[in-house]
Amino acid sequence: MDAVHWCRECISRQPSLQWPHAMLACAYAQSGQLEARAAAVEVLRINPGFTIESSKRFQPFKDPKDLEHHIDGMRKAGLPEA
Repeated sequence: MDAVHWCRECISRQPSLQWPHAMLACAYAQSGQLEARAAAVEVLRINPGFTIESSKRFQPFKDPKDLEHHIDGMRKAGLPEA
């Protein structure tokens, strides 16, 4: 899966960045992989105040369907809504 590969590559280079962990959690969750929870835990370790609602401002999606797919993945991974 390309998304997982590139997120893990980014994490290996910049492990303290929040966004690749959030994207990884989403990618894992949308593909039904249990690793989604561990990635979500890492997001919250880096930023204990992270919420799906606050992250919406920084999402790079033009198509609202893509944004909803990403938000759905974050929910499935267990990231907090608000």
